[in-house]
Amino acid sequence: MTTSAKERTAAGDVPVWLDLQGGVPAAAQLRSLIAGNRIVGAGLGPDATVATARRVCDTFRTAREEGRGGQGAVVLSPTVSPDTEAAELVRRAASLADRTDRPGTAVRLPSNDAGLTAMGVLLGRGLPVHLATCFSARRYEQAAAAYLAALERARADGHDLGGLASTVAFGLRPLDLRVDALLDRAGSAEAKALRGTAALLAARLAHRSADRIFDAGSPAWRKLAAAGARPLRLVWAELGGLAPGGGDPARYTAELVTADTAVAVRPGELGSLAGLRPRRGRPCGAHEAAEHFDACLDWFGIGAQDVVRELEGEPGTPAPDRAQVAGGVA
Repeated sequence: MTTSAKERTAAGDVPVWLDLQGGVPAAAQLRSLIAGNRIVGAGLGPDATVATARRVCDTFRTAREEGRGGQGAVVLSPTVSPDTEAAELVRRAASLADRTDRPGTAVRLPSNDAGLTAMGVLLGRGLPVHLATCFSARRYEQAAAAYLAALERARADGHDLGGLASTVAFGLRPLDLRVDALLDRAGSAEAKALRGTAALLAARLAHRSADRIFDAGSPAWRKLAAAGARPLRLVWAELGGLAPGGGDPARYTAELVTADTAVAVRPGELGSLAGLRPRRGRPCGAHEAAEHFDACLDWFGIGAQDVVRELEGEPGTPAPDRAQVAGGVA
């Protein structure tokens, strides 16, 4: 894999979660990526060997020790399927982390019910988690609740909470593609005018939930934060090759990325973040806009539950062969 000098530095101040599932750059190139960008984490695919995982972990550790960045965890990806049960998720994730045998690792879990259960167990063992991929604010809130409960138990047991910082990937383009197809099926001009709306609304609601749950004024969170805990970071993921409504591919990140979130990109895609800066403040009216959007979906006969569960890999969910779009954006 080759990476140009322009791509190595293009992201600037935008927090980046480096997606290495398509391949891992050579050591020198990876060091340049870490040094030239604000990398807050990196994720390996299930095909990555233990030797590769160790090399990436060692590169990140060296960068941290030299003060050159690379503060986030390296995410290991055990081979699992949507119907893998929680106990088996725990076993496979822990086994992969043990075989890799490097500090600064996290493990990837599905964002379904089994994944959230496994998350609590693994955090209790001192292993951070990256949930991939959720598509609704409701699922993020469930993940945050599991995270907080695990942190409370860890604090009571006297564990250091600083090393348990975890992340949740929030998928964008797949949700828009699914909802847009259903709106096209509805056929009216009014329905088609809503295309490219679902993902941004869902993401804004998730961001609002994060602000509320991890607010510094919350007594429960203040105690955890004082013990070193960090909020469950949202990672905007699966932007896809097309943007909402077929417009500028950077629209998702331009409207969503802030200093406390991150955007998942592959090494060769860093140029897409050129010129962007973390957004200050939050868009207003997200909840009202989402309620209006859900009401419109209902009007066009589009439901709001099964499709998000199917996208998130919840076992037992039928394929969405009828006009359903799950979870709503709420």
